[in-house]
Amino acid sequence: MKAAKLSLLILVTLALTLSAWANNGKTLSFRTEVILNGTKLPTGFYEVNWVTHSPEATVTFVKAGQLIVTAMGKLVDRDVNYNADSVVYTNNPDGSHTLLEIRLGGRKQALVFTGVN
Repeated sequence: MKAAKLSLLILVTLALTLSAWANNGKTLSFRTEVILNGTKLPTGFYEVNWVTHSPEATVTFVKAGQLIVTAMGKLVDRDVNYNADSVVYTNNPDGSHTLLEIRLGGRKQALVFTGVN
């Protein structure tokens, strides 16, 4: 079990290091709780980092130094240059919110999440 935790720690550290090197990270504030891959992301600040696999991306959400969720998405090129980072989510019938995408401020790109539930 320790080996699995160590492997996960190494993977997360590598992902964060590579993301920082490639400018593939943002600090985002979630003003409402959202759900991604069945995991609740409470309100607050998150370090969101991604590693692209052209165009797929592995995205990690870290809050207060703790990995909350890792999700698969796509880095999608758009026709508009976003002025600021923004979070796009659905309003579910039960009142919850499902994260759909993160629009990247200063870029013409968004991280779009697939297979969300």
